[in-house]
Amino acid sequence: MTTVRLLVQIGRSGRPVHEDVPAQPEGRRWRLLASPGLAMGAAAGDLLEVRDDQSFEVVERGGNVAVHVSAPPGADADVDRLKGEIEGLGGWSDGKGWTRDRSTLTVFTIPFRAGFPAIESTLNTYRKRVPTGEWYYVNVYDPADDSTPLNWWVS
Repeated sequence: MTTVRLLVQIGRSGRPVHEDVPAQPEGRRWRLLASPGLAMGAAAGDLLEVRDDQSFEVVERGGNVAVHVSAPPGADADVDRLKGEIEGLGGWSDGKGWTRDRSTLTVFTIPFRAGFPAIESTLNTYRKRVPTGEWYYVNVYDPADDSTPLNWWVS
């Protein structure tokens, strides 16, 4: 599988932290085949221009919303149920990772056409089932401040 290396952040040591994301080259650009688990601001289907330092710019949106969902140990059945609900919206899971405390982080991609109300209703229902679980958008708010909408979905 071909991947593109993306800059996540500069770590406390001053060294860069990277993530390799499945992607397809399109000339000098990269089309993401999965939503990133660490690099914020992009989703599956987006076309990226990747600089020499692996920082990137989204030059074309793929029409998908990426979401990270955390779950405490023992909530696997709840995450599996959420996966089915997201598949009902036309979405899918791009992968899962584990943290030091054995919590999980699952990356989901959902077509924007599902609509924010349906996406948020599904994720908020998960939160009611798993009060210590969390979810957040990966490519809806500016990664610089986590509050300014990117508005890529506005025509």
